[in-house]
Amino acid sequence: MRKVYIIAAAMLSLWLLAACSDGVQSGSGGNSADTSLGSIRSENTVIREPSSTSTPVNSGPVYTGTVYKVVIDPGHGGEDPGATSVSGRFEKDFNLSVSLAIAAKLAQDPQIQIELTRTGDAFISTHESYRPEFANNLPADLFISIHGNTYEDASASGTESFYYHDESQAFAETIHKHVIQATGLKDRGVKVENFFVVRETKMPAVLLELGYLTNPGDEARMWTFDFQEAVASAIIDGIREYLQLD
Repeated sequence: MRKVYIIAAAMLSLWLLAACSDGVQSGSGGNSADTSLGSIRSENTVIREPSSTSTPVNSGPVYTGTVYKVVIDPGHGGEDPGATSVSGRFEKDFNLSVSLAIAAKLAQDPQIQIELTRTGDAFISTHESYRPEFANNLPADLFISIHGNTYEDASASGTESFYYHDESQAFAETIHKHVIQATGLKDRGVKVENFFVVRETKMPAVLLELGYLTNPGDEARMWTFDFQEAVASAIIDGIREYLQLD
C-alpha cells in the first residue's frame, strides 16, 4: 500500500509540473505580439496603427462608402537622421512626430485610411525606392512626405512644398495653402523638384518642407506641441479639400 501512495504522489507531482509549464508558455509571461504603433517587425515592414482597446465599439451603421488610402512618409529614419537642428535634434524625429499626429487624428475616420512608411526609427534605403514602391503597391490615392529643411545659412526660413508630375500640382497647392497658415512661417511657395519620392509615385504626391531646423526661430516653433498639432490638422484639411470630403 505504501508503494501505491508513493507512485500516486509522484504522478500527481508530474501532472502539476506539466500544468505549470503550459501556463508559462500560454500565459501573460509568454511571447505576445507587440501591437503598439511604434513597433516594427523588420526594417521595411509598416504596421498600421491599431484600434484603441479603450475606445467603445461604434454601434452605428457600418461605413460602406469610398475609402481613400493616403500614405504619410516620415522622411529619413534610423542611420539616416536628416538635418540636425540648431539645438542638436534630428529631423527624422520631427518628421515622425508630425506623421504620427496625422495618423492619430485620422484613426477613427472611415473615409481615410492612413498608411505610414515607417512607424519607428527605422532606416529605409533610398536606393531601394521603398517609399514610392510601398505607395504604388497599395495602391495609394495620395502620398505626402514630411520633412524639416536645412541650409548652411542660418537665416534661411520658411515653408515650401514640392511636386514633380503635373497631375500633382493641384494637390500640392491645396496642401500648401493650408499648411502655410498653420506654420506661420515665410511662404516659400510651391515648386517643381526632382525628388525621387514624388517622381516615382504614381498618384498625386507632395513633399513638405515645413520649416528650417537650421534657423533658430523656425526650429523653436517646430519642436512645440502646438506647432505640430496645427500642421497635422492643416495637412488633414488639405487632404479633405482635395478629396472633396465633408
